Amino acid sequence: MAPKQAPQPAHWRALVAECIAESLRTLPAGGSFAVRVVYTADQPVASLTPRRRLSHFHAENTLSRRVLAFVSQGGCLVAGLEVHEFTTLRIEAQGAQPPRTDMAVDCCIEKLDTSGELTCRMPMARALVAGYLRSLHRYKTALNIPSVGVHLFARAQPEYLFAKSKDNPGKRILGDLELVKWWQSALQFALEYSAKSIRTAVANCIVPGSTMRESTWFLGKDRTPSAGSDNSNAINGSCAESTQSVDWRWGLPYPLGARAHDCVLQFPDDPITRLLSEPHSSAWSVSALLDMLSVSEECGSGHRTAYFMASLPLCPDSNAQTSDIADSSTASQGRLSFEDYDKILVVLFDHDMDFSSTASAHLSSSRLKDYLDTNFDIPLISVETTGPDITRDPAQATNSCNLPTVNDLSTVIRKKRKVVS
Repeated sequence: MAPKQAPQPAHWRALVAECIAESLRTLPAGGSFAVRVVYTADQPVASLTPRRRLSHFHAENTLSRRVLAFVSQGGCLVAGLEVHEFTTLRIEAQGAQPPRTDMAVDCCIEKLDTSGELTCRMPMARALVAGYLRSLHRYKTALNIPSVGVHLFARAQPEYLFAKSKDNPGKRILGDLELVKWWQSALQFALEYSAKSIRTAVANCIVPGSTMRESTWFLGKDRTPSAGSDNSNAINGSCAESTQSVDWRWGLPYPLGARAHDCVLQFPDDPITRLLSEPHSSAWSVSALLDMLSVSEECGSGHRTAYFMASLPLCPDSNAQTSDIADSSTASQGRLSFEDYDKILVVLFDHDMDFSSTASAHLSSSRLKDYLDTNFDIPLISVETTGPDITRDPAQATNSCNLPTVNDLSTVIRKKRKVVS
């Protein structure tokens, strides 16, 4: 049994690249960029809930697809996004009742990175995420499902896709708390942009080790926990004041008392997956899992990381969402095998790749481009930006000064006074 394939028009393969290009066009006018999207064919993979328990007949099949999007400027890579998509079909039968079929689509944003070579400061990474989510909204509507799950684990690292870019003077590297706040803002924008106010998107955020009282900072200073959730040790809760198109909630979107293996999705290379792979995790509840996360090596020990999970609502009429790009010039863009995809990653992460300076970044970008042009038919889409200039609020410039501190002992350590002889 395999998940049914969505009806795919001839131009279906161009949707991801075209949607990213559309998003980039809204950036401040005067920029010239190129978009290239690498993606694989669907391949059967293990279940996202491999140790789920059910008391009735249950059959499940999961397909996976990998996506890698690049943005270049003047032949030099400036931004990249890697995503893992999963489509799961479940059939359940209980007693004499007719079998029930359920389909779920979940995407895990694994890596987002910039090289530091963008010639003019603009929200490139945010636009890249927004364009990708817009593509999900368009091509997944043909599956006739109400929403798509968007998942990511935010963890501050100096580089993800572009080797040695941490040494590039043009790259802005965010700390733990700044990154969590950036992702909340970026997802807010991306969900609003991609859903086009069709329905309210529900988004969850949890920072392991943080309490409900701290959620007002992570989710926005104007949002407060809903009534009845005044317990500082509570994990789940909604916000009394949410935006019209995104309803932010504190916690994972699962009941705290539920068995974690029965509901929490386990994505590749993820701290939750590593914890749930332990034999003694079988009886853990969601609450116990969060407690373990808060003291784990990756999420505890002074680190501030965050899990974001959002439900992106889809439009019921897929034809209305895809007809506008039927004549795409990239309709012949092909899909790769997982093996070919891994070979591209080998080239990208080769020890000779170097994005620490403009000269080395251009050379490394040329190496990857030559490899893709030689081995695969993945054309570039040119983009000219036409959006308005960005006016920055002076108050936002000092926002980083108000970050919650982590293990700040400067106020309790008394320095020994010097004795002048």
